[in-house]
Amino acid sequence: MNPFRDIYNSVPHSTAGSNIPNWLIYFLILIAIITSLIFYLFPFQNEFITSDKVAKVYFADNITQAHTELIKIFNKKYKGKIEVIPVDIPTVKFTTNKRKELITRTLRSRNSRIDIFAVDQIWIPRFAKWAEPLDGYFSKQELNNLLPQAVNTCVYNDSLFAVPFFIDVGVLYYRKDLIKKFANHEEIEAKLKEGITWEELLKLKNKNINNKYLYVFQGDAYEGLICNYIEMLGTDEGNIYNEGKFNVYNSKTISSAQRLVDLIYKYKITPQEITGFDESGAYEYALENDVPFFRGWPTTIKYSNLVSKATNKLNLLEAVPLPKNLSGHSTSAIGGWNFILSRFSSVKNEAVTFIKFVLSQEIQELNYKSGSYLPILKSFYDDEKLLSKFPRLLEFKNIIEHGLHRPSDYNYTKISDVLSFNLNKALKNEISVEEALETAQSQINSILNTSF
Repeated sequence: MNPFRDIYNSVPHSTAGSNIPNWLIYFLILIAIITSLIFYLFPFQNEFITSDKVAKVYFADNITQAHTELIKIFNKKYKGKIEVIPVDIPTVKFTTNKRKELITRTLRSRNSRIDIFAVDQIWIPRFAKWAEPLDGYFSKQELNNLLPQAVNTCVYNDSLFAVPFFIDVGVLYYRKDLIKKFANHEEIEAKLKEGITWEELLKLKNKNINNKYLYVFQGDAYEGLICNYIEMLGTDEGNIYNEGKFNVYNSKTISSAQRLVDLIYKYKITPQEITGFDESGAYEYALENDVPFFRGWPTTIKYSNLVSKATNKLNLLEAVPLPKNLSGHSTSAIGGWNFILSRFSSVKNEAVTFIKFVLSQEIQELNYKSGSYLPILKSFYDDEKLLSKFPRLLEFKNIIEHGLHRPSDYNYTKISDVLSFNLNKALKNEISVEEALETAQSQINSILNTSF
């Protein structure tokens, strides 16, 4: 197709009877040809004629109501420039492990269709090779505005490979309506808020007139069990990872695992069913069966796909620090999810614009009010105006400051799978705690010896 043909045919070829000079006609034809050539060679690139093409940013996560609201606000603000398109990976269809596998397959294939992924903070070392380093996109001040406990989970090999979406911590939930039926319930509630010891919690079994079970936790063979385990271990100031080495077979690791087993078989305050519970299973069982205490995460309980009978009891819950030991030491596993930007994205700058938007005070506040996502901006935990608006955050601040990170190690997810599998067998009373941890240590050593 000749782009100049219509212009040429529209101009009279004869100037007979016309008062227009020939030179002017030739000049107008030349101008028309030049203009046509510009349109032909540079279509839709003139900002005075048409708007730039809208950049589409694909964002994968478990899309909740809070996500939908913030995406709507962002798309309205950047209308005609950037459009964020949510890609839902619902927790009701994808377990955490299945979600990890799905994201791994997508990134491994160098697929550029998804730009931003929300990932569990412990996955960062595994995904770093496919993630865009973000050091150059965020200033030192922007990162200083965030909770260091959250930012630390985004760094691997001294590079920033992610940015926190929200932070989470393990807490003890209790049912306010059930505790009020206990003798001396006011004293018990005061002690819970201050920090109850495991010994004091065990003694409450005799006051629990509604149910033979007092406490529920996550005991299935998955990451949630590891969080429960390192929290129990943390009360004795122990850890599974020291100076770059995994050590799960020692006196402290054994005694802490034994205490979890004893909750089921010795003290009988926890049902054997917990060996098959993830978060949703634990929450639903505790709420449906009126168990007074259970361990959970503040930011997951709202979206745990609970049955209506259990959901109706959510407003009866109160969150307090996890039980401590006799010396007063308590710790919570630090959790949360982070944003990674795919190295293969073709809209990196636009994707970062969206991430920074989510980090703004306005959106962090929306996420907390609408989705119960704990903010990652320091100001929410330090600013008097914000704390007067959200006083509960002061309580979470103390829990976060005493939180325990899981290892930031390339092999951690594999090691976690091995450890949770063996601990789960001990919880089922299939093998002893000592055998479980000795086997786990042997398998961990094999992983480390063959990983490189």
